[in-house]
Amino acid sequence: MSLWGKTTDAADRPKFLPKDSNASGSMGARENAIATAGGWALSPGLAASGNDNPNAQPELLICLKNLATVFGSATVKSIDWTDGTVGNVGTFDITVTFDEAVDITSAAWSANQTITNKAYILLSRIGKTDMVEDSTMACMYYAGTGTNQLTFRGTAQTNAATGYLGFNGGAQGDTADNSVCIIFDGSSTAAEEDGNSVLSIRLESGTTGYDANVPSKLVLDTAADAGDEILAESIDFAVEGDDNATDITGIARTGEVAGGNILLEQGANDTGRDTLVQDTAANVNENFDLEDTTTAGIAVHTQAGSTSGSATLVLAGVDVAAA
Repeated sequence: MSLWGKTTDAADRPKFLPKDSNASGSMGARENAIATAGGWALSPGLAASGNDNPNAQPELLICLKNLATVFGSATVKSIDWTDGTVGNVGTFDITVTFDEAVDITSAAWSANQTITNKAYILLSRIGKTDMVEDSTMACMYYAGTGTNQLTFRGTAQTNAATGYLGFNGGAQGDTADNSVCIIFDGSSTAAEEDGNSVLSIRLESGTTGYDANVPSKLVLDTAADAGDEILAESIDFAVEGDDNATDITGIARTGEVAGGNILLEQGANDTGRDTLVQDTAANVNENFDLEDTTTAGIAVHTQAGSTSGSATLVLAGVDVAAA
């Protein structure tokens, strides 16, 4: 099996880099491998890349001509955050990992909810008793331009009760819409290494455009704008991932492994393994996976309130303190 490939599939990322995100301080983690015009490279600005300058030239690991072009538009691979309790009016960071370096244009970050000309991710502060939204938190672009990992920082609005954080639209009584995404307001935008917009609308997987310069993108065919990309106003987390059709909130967070296996009682080993396995024709000998919100590694889950209601899209491992 080759140690690397040249497609967007996760299996084609350099296998000599460890999957564990904790390795980013030594030789670099697999999540820090980015596609460049020259091949697979290590994202700049990391301890493993030799300097802390995100604007430095990426360290080329594997030479593959026009790899970034083969990849098409930069794609979100995963999201992550630090588990714990956010202060009542504290800040909260979400890290979004792409498969290529991305340049962000966004108005300066501010410790409020003003999103004019900013790239941001909209969250809800959800009451733990009834799971109703108490307020919103706009996590605005904060740092990382020029690398494949962008940080979005939000500031919690005060509330007398403790709460959860979730993507906007998932609280009790809310109607989920296109809020599980990075929203680009006004003049904010995102571009790839070659200058093409990350917001361009992509063609269905397996199809090819007429323009060799933008083979995976939908372009205009009018006299005034022929060949120009058609741009969206957000990056929807539901159509990202390796196949441009995966909801990344339902897969493992950056550096995590989804699920976990239910172990047998000590001393039992009928299957030749120490895990409980299935005995159905379709899934014989497959493991049963855990779905515990703190150990499953997935980004979001459904949470019931202590007195009533429930909410979807609740961020795993994090809550907000009361005033």
